[in-house]
Amino acid sequence: MKKIIFLYLILFSGLSVKAQSKLNSTSDVINFMENKTYYNSELNISLEFEYVSNYNTYGIILKSIRSGQKNYYINCDINSYGSFADVAGISPNDGSDFKFRLYTNRIVVGIGERKQYTLLPQ
Repeated sequence: MKKIIFLYLILFSGLSVKAQSKLNSTSDVINFMENKTYYNSELNISLEFEYVSNYNTYGIILKSIRSGQKNYYINCDINSYGSFADVAGISPNDGSDFKFRLYTNRIVVGIGERKQYTLLPQ
């Protein structure tokens, strides 16, 4: 009997972890990405999605690993699809946009473009 209860506990805990990694809403995406940094060594960039106090909103922060220069993309539009989410923001400096697709184990930049880049969590 103890073995059965133990197996149910393991199964239940595994299901709850899987449910937590779903990206079903904007708040799920924000909570999932908070305090995470994604890197691409080929491009020498890091990407974070966090609260940007200068603009009083959540935003995408792209940082050059070499120079330390940061680019901000705010007023983000988040579309959640359960297993992934699309995130897009606008630069307050020049109005350019930046988009990426978030999966639970990576970010893909350039969906639908000729060249795509993958950023992995640290």
